[in-house]
Amino acid sequence: MTSMRISQLAERSGVPATTLRFYESAGLLSADRTPAGYRMYGEDAVDRLAFIGAAKHLGLALEEIGELVGVWEAGACRDVKADLRPRISARLAEAESRAAELAAFTASLRGALAHLDALPDRAGRCDPGCGFLA
Repeated sequence: MTSMRISQLAERSGVPATTLRFYESAGLLSADRTPAGYRMYGEDAVDRLAFIGAAKHLGLALEEIGELVGVWEAGACRDVKADLRPRISARLAEAESRAAELAAFTASLRGALAHLDALPDRAGRCDPGCGFLA
């Protein structure tokens, strides 16, 4: 098996070395150590990082990614799919809820802007009589 140092893995995977160290401390990635203490990674680390990146892109938390990596390592794609489906469904529900909140906020901002545009320009200070603070 080919071994890579952290800089080589960072270059091949596009993941910064600092992130690789963090993933190691979080238990998502493991490395062997040379007698001098250098981290050494196998070829499988590149695939693992691609999997982690895909899971991150779906908005999964690192704890969830760790659980999912364990399922992925077992090797059965159907098990990964079965584990991933409810997680993605939950993320979709959260995204739809946030989208609805954002749409309501956007409508509120449009209303406030229209209200501001309708207010007369006054030379004095804003007060409850100017309409905006009412």
